[in-house]
Amino acid sequence: MLKLSSVHTSYGPIKALRGIDIEVYKGEIVCLIGSNGAGKTTTLMTISGILKPEAGDILFKDEPIKDTSPHIIVKKGICHVPEGRRIFPRLTIMENIEMGAYSEVRTQKSELRNNLERVFALFPILKERAKQMGGTLSGGEQQMLAIGRALMSNPELLLLDEPSLGLAPIMVSRIFKTIKEINNEGVTVLLVEQNAKAALKLSNRGYVLENGAIKLHGRGGDLLHNEEVKKAYLGE
Repeated sequence: MLKLSSVHTSYGPIKALRGIDIEVYKGEIVCLIGSNGAGKTTTLMTISGILKPEAGDILFKDEPIKDTSPHIIVKKGICHVPEGRRIFPRLTIMENIEMGAYSEVRTQKSELRNNLERVFALFPILKERAKQMGGTLSGGEQQMLAIGRALMSNPELLLLDEPSLGLAPIMVSRIFKTIKEINNEGVTVLLVEQNAKAALKLSNRGYVLENGAIKLHGRGGDLLHNEEVKKAYLGE
């Protein structure tokens, strides 16, 4: 579904990605793990068109997208839930969710209603508080809202950046369970996550980034038991 080949991305003179190669197959959950500054967020921002790569190729369903605008990439079926959630705090929950459907303006109302019902089925608390301002929600509830907003665009590939960041353990467990449910419904997931153990347990495959390059990759279970990964990222 997604293929990055020798992708280089920079912030001015700073080389953030140094020729990375990543593949994501339809129906998978794939995680990117690594320390702060390794290039994980930059990878997602490059895929979603927020950053433009200096070199390399990005293919989505065999179609080049590296020079495509972010809003067009959303229409093609990729949606990005950014680090820090980035909800609209002064809009209601319902207004936030509706913003996620901006690229679907020509979609039949029945389909939009189905998408909304899907979001509320995953996150019943959002339906209960539909008129509440987004900024009054807890961190975990805001993360639910950010994911729900993304699902309104009916993505085939969901990019999730640090969905567990700053959340209580019980909420982290709930968010990861929801990611699995979304994947079971047919959405492919590329997950960036500091909680390496939880991410590798959830994922079919994983990549380890270090200083903007892929250091290791393999099946999630194999990386979970890799001595180098255990020492560097799992605290074992």
